[in-house]
Amino acid sequence: MSKKITKLIALLLSAVMLLTMTACGNTGNGPETPSESEENENIKMLNEYFSKYPAVDLGGREIKIAMFYDMFYDSGDTKPEDNPQMTDMERGQLMIDNVRRIEKKYNCTITYLNPGGDAIKSSLNTSVVNGTPDYDVYLTQMDFALPLAVNGYFIDLSTFKGEHLDLNNGQNILDVEEIAGTNCFFQKSGMNVASTYLAYNAEMVEAAGLEDPNDLYARGEWTWEKFAEYCTALTQDTDNNGETDIYGYGGDLTWTLQEFLASNDAILIGDDGKEQLTDPKVLETFKYLGELYSEKKVARPIVDDYYEGIHGWINKQSAFGATKMWVLQSNVKRIKFDYRIVPFPQGPNGTGEGASTGFGDYFVIPRGVKDPEIVYQVLEEFFGYFADDLDLRDEDMISLAEGCFQDEADVETAFEIGTWGNGDVWFYVDSERYVPTIFSGVVSGEKTAAEVVESIKQLFQDEIDAIFNP
Repeated sequence: MSKKITKLIALLLSAVMLLTMTACGNTGNGPETPSESEENENIKMLNEYFSKYPAVDLGGREIKIAMFYDMFYDSGDTKPEDNPQMTDMERGQLMIDNVRRIEKKYNCTITYLNPGGDAIKSSLNTSVVNGTPDYDVYLTQMDFALPLAVNGYFIDLSTFKGEHLDLNNGQNILDVEEIAGTNCFFQKSGMNVASTYLAYNAEMVEAAGLEDPNDLYARGEWTWEKFAEYCTALTQDTDNNGETDIYGYGGDLTWTLQEFLASNDAILIGDDGKEQLTDPKVLETFKYLGELYSEKKVARPIVDDYYEGIHGWINKQSAFGATKMWVLQSNVKRIKFDYRIVPFPQGPNGTGEGASTGFGDYFVIPRGVKDPEIVYQVLEEFFGYFADDLDLRDEDMISLAEGCFQDEADVETAFEIGTWGNGDVWFYVDSERYVPTIFSGVVSGEKTAAEVVESIKQLFQDEIDAIFNP
């Protein structure tokens, strides 16, 4: 049989089938909605999982999510390939099927819009402040969203009491962060890869005849005192010219301050918006840093170049260094030595589980949005495409971490540290850099920590008041 005849028969069969479907009840008002039995397995699975979420007719409403980068998938996407970064086509199809399911269940569409960071800031400070938000949901960062949050311009999610919401049942889909006394920031739940870790050159530690810091940590012996001993032993003048070539510790100033304060359970700004610089735990931390940098001289002096500071341990200028996942991701191929990570050492008043919060990008729903609890409910279904498969939810983050570390135990350590955040927002308030000024004063040796703090504390409180009590 020729190809032309085969195509002709196929066309005739298609026409017959179309006529049959029309005769069986299609009224001509568009394609029929698939019945439950005709829906694919993804949709059936998700409909069953979210059956406790009551359907609401939103009358064709468009839920607009403002972003400062492109994200997939929304109502404008039809196939997995619409996301050029997607490599798992089955996962991509699952996400698209979930969008189609939500559109039908709620009679709505969901749209990601990327006006850019500056436009989002402008919209927040105009439309949101005026009570007429341009978007239903905003993706924000702490530096420009905190002032609006503490002054009540975003919805307090703790007011959503629906018993069916994941918000009130484990937060496996969306994680609501309590920050600066607010409950308005939320992000996709999963492993936190925004934390800061204490990296170390395992070869240097071994060559110095020192016990692995992770073994000390496991026994509860990884303390400030022990860390100072290690830094002293690892500080070297390799060419005997009287100048230090390798320091025990080195790192970015902000990361150093954040983590050593957290390791001693010291917080600079309380939820009540009051400075806590005179807290003995804070003073104790600055005194200890003064000893490392100034008295013992076992910490690498702070450098002005940010990237030189964060890469010091990678360049073998120090044995220990503060690092983050993104630093490891971008440098892992050029690190030619064995390295590990460990929590920062425990201060005298610390718990052994102290870390600063790795603030990332957060969603907020501004006041003035219609039916905000329904919007949040839709978002839970939208971001919950994985249902109860938390391995599917976390596979990207796990894959990222596995590519950054040489030891599987460090993957677990990184994710554990990610759960310890203390919530201190001082970095996003201290625009005048008063906290680094305290550090500089203490390291100079000219004044005690208490003396420097006394001259700074009111200026720091003024900064806080400008945001918390404008």
